[in-house]
Amino acid sequence: MRRLLAFGISLLACSEWRMKPTFPEEAAGRPVVQEQAIVGLSADGDAAVADLTDADGQPPRLALLFLDRAGARTDLVAPPELAAAVARELESAGRKPQPLLQPLVAARWPQAVERAADLGYFARPPSPPEPGRERWELAGAAELGAIPLSLRLDASETALVLLLSERPGGDGSDEVELARLTLGGAPLQPQLFVQGGAAWLVGGAVHPSRVLHRTVAVRRASIARGEAELHNGHGLADYAAGDLDAARREFDRAIAADPAFVDGLYNAASAAALSDREEDAVALLRRAANVDLARVQVLGRNDEDLKVLRKRADVRALLGLKRPPREDIPPPP
Repeated sequence: MRRLLAFGISLLACSEWRMKPTFPEEAAGRPVVQEQAIVGLSADGDAAVADLTDADGQPPRLALLFLDRAGARTDLVAPPELAAAVARELESAGRKPQPLLQPLVAARWPQAVERAADLGYFARPPSPPEPGRERWELAGAAELGAIPLSLRLDASETALVLLLSERPGGDGSDEVELARLTLGGAPLQPQLFVQGGAAWLVGGAVHPSRVLHRTVAVRRASIARGEAELHNGHGLADYAAGDLDAARREFDRAIAADPAFVDGLYNAASAAALSDREEDAVALLRRAANVDLARVQVLGRNDEDLKVLRKRADVRALLGLKRPPREDIPPPP
């Protein structure tokens, strides 16, 4: 029995030794490059993006994507030989500390640039920061008087973060995060494109390994959402200080900046409920639920600010409550 058992174990060991590795053998010692670049921007702030992937020992793939609020769609795929040529050029210069793909696409794949332009996505240079600083000045929503705003990049060893604040502050005490890129190595010089209410961040890193591992990605940030978050934060501070009128004004500004910002809608509904404006509160709560019903139900089921509203059957149905709050159930006779 011992001999049979030893023989079985040896067979199992041989079987395991012959199993195909989970990481492709042909990928060992090969460069890994995943880089994106802004090819063009539309007037509304959507982007045409070139996407190159050369990894896992597979043939390089170069594609043209269109990114908007609804997501991403692939429009063109470069011929394999062209993708391979672009990948070789990029890899030969791959340790340079800046994005490299955009000029290669413009020179080697002009069809992608022409296709983007035909659809209204035109090539634009990165937005220049203030001299000597990683900061960009811009104006907020016209409906709110175009409040002066400021974008700032904060880089660490592990992440690149795009922040929005109001001017003339910008000291970090009142900022909201718009976008974040995780870095896995030495950071590259980032680029920022501001267009049509959107900020597109291009950044990445090169891992300090013998074999080239390079990642450059594109992230979209909504300036309108950031401005709404700033006003929402002001409103919460006013609410905590007991100034309900000021809080209500700030929540209204948050909604004006971004009508689909669920936290602004929900907090405006709470402020309206506390101000005895029941119908306004219910209307705002419904608008918030149309954006994100699950979040509204989580926030509203035990919120003391909505205690009066939860007496209404329509509000309980909206919040997914099957029975009135315990304090509203009459005692038995």
